[in-house]
Amino acid sequence: MTSARIPLAELARLGSYFALRDGATGGEAGFEPVAGLLDGSEESEVRLRARIDDIAARLGTTQRWIGASIMFQGWAAHLTSIYTGSVVLAGAVPDLSAARLQYRRTPDGPVDLLAAPLTVTDPGSGWRLLAGGHIDPLANAIRRQVRIGRHLLLGNLGSALAGSLIVLAQAGHGRLDELTAAAWAQPAELRRYGQWLTARDGPHYARTTCCGYMQLPGGRRCGDCALSWRRAAATGPPQNQARGDAS
Repeated sequence: MTSARIPLAELARLGSYFALRDGATGGEAGFEPVAGLLDGSEESEVRLRARIDDIAARLGTTQRWIGASIMFQGWAAHLTSIYTGSVVLAGAVPDLSAARLQYRRTPDGPVDLLAAPLTVTDPGSGWRLLAGGHIDPLANAIRRQVRIGRHLLLGNLGSALAGSLIVLAQAGHGRLDELTAAAWAQPAELRRYGQWLTARDGPHYARTTCCGYMQLPGGRRCGDCALSWRRAAATGPPQNQARGDAS
């Protein structure tokens, strides 16, 4: 662990996906333990099933695997945004394992996340806690509910991490080529699921799996779509398409 402080207010100004609350401030109502959503109990299975079905309904699809994929993508985007933003702003990261976090649903956008308690560690340890202590249990819980490939979900994680780096660069917190070259931004377990390509307007991330968004009514290929990456390498990146609220 480290004595570094995470600038939560500055993080939140980057966008709702970068926001994390500190449980030590008190006065926070309506939060539930994240671990209680993932522990495999009957109650957690009911809650997660309802969450997936709600997202699928909002997306206008009866294909639950797409709802599950987009939910996972949004949740991963929230965690990776907090992680990358903390590294860039503080050189350290919060412990984002499920056991440390609580969540609260919001009318629009990602869920609120609250760290209780907020514990800070180095980027390498922080990624292991995020991936092994939160993403893996979430993927396992989703796969108990829906027939969906683990490789697809890890592709979503890689896409989420890439997206957070793009937002940081656009906000002026470093050049994208420098951010993507950092060791902490290149988790070994994600290398097979995407790569950064050189395009006319700078680095462009291309994933190797499909999240399913293009199968939605009115859905299009995402900017990092597996079906577009060869074209992106040759002609520059396709226009990015938002996936909508996903967490």
